[in-house]
Amino acid sequence: MELQTYRQHNEHIPGVMNESLQVVEKKMNYDSRYRSIITQLDDMTELLRIQPGSKLTKELDNLLDDMIHHIGSENRFMELVGYPQAVKHRNHHYCIFEITEDLNLHFRMGENVTPEELDNIRFLWLTHIQRHDRAFEEFLEF
Repeated sequence: MELQTYRQHNEHIPGVMNESLQVVEKKMNYDSRYRSIITQLDDMTELLRIQPGSKLTKELDNLLDDMIHHIGSENRFMELVGYPQAVKHRNHHYCIFEITEDLNLHFRMGENVTPEELDNIRFLWLTHIQRHDRAFEEFLEF
């Protein structure tokens, strides 16, 4: 349902082939923490499309809190099991977090933020799930 709503408003993401995004989404079996992050991004994107210029600092603060919780627990688990790509995986988490935090700063400074900027963060999470988390899952299977 959430992906259908998202696609109703986002036929194309600039710089990304829509077909590749759909393939990533079809292959995903992401957990509730990821669903929460993706859902929050979808909700904020939809709000910006309906009400351009909306200030979403509270929503982004909540998203950043959820991201910290998710990233922290996953990073700790990777270290616990001795995942050899933990540093690379952790760095990708922090990159997405920093981009999101920077967007929040733009809202706080009163700058106009576009729905496409939130779309890009969403795409980073989908890519992270497909590449980094799938590799971690494969490691855990052995």
